[in-house]
Amino acid sequence: MRPLPYKHFFTVVNEAFVWENKELFIMVKKQLNGKRGYAIIEEEVDKASSNQFAYYFGGIIRHECMSSNVFAGMTEKEIHNHLLFEVLGDVRNVLIPDGTTKVMNCIPDFDDIKDSKKKMTDYLEKLIPHLQLEYGIHVKPADQYKYNKYYIKSKTIG
Repeated sequence: MRPLPYKHFFTVVNEAFVWENKELFIMVKKQLNGKRGYAIIEEEVDKASSNQFAYYFGGIIRHECMSSNVFAGMTEKEIHNHLLFEVLGDVRNVLIPDGTTKVMNCIPDFDDIKDSKKKMTDYLEKLIPHLQLEYGIHVKPADQYKYNKYYIKSKTIG
């Protein structure tokens, strides 16, 4: 059975690695003494949070867009793809070997966006003003949505 790979977290300070768990790193180095190994070094990125997904799919798409006449008859997936193309998409002319050109709609991969909390935040920050300016849909702040439906505070007496 192959041993599990070790994942060592570090911070780079003045171009030097500062290991979070130095003892474990030293132990693994001793185990690998004289053996060939490899390391993959990449920046740790936070994935988009469940609150961002709930706000996007529950609040913006399900409540605001689907209750608007602008997107009447469209499914959640169709609205999602349409908005993703409008906000982050691109139109390109492709030269075909017979000499003609074809217009192609290039939609970014949503998996790249959802794998980064920052990218998802940037997308939402571009989407909300776009909905307001282009369609007249006014998205409420995230704290106004609860359990994928619009949350109305009830008045209490006393």
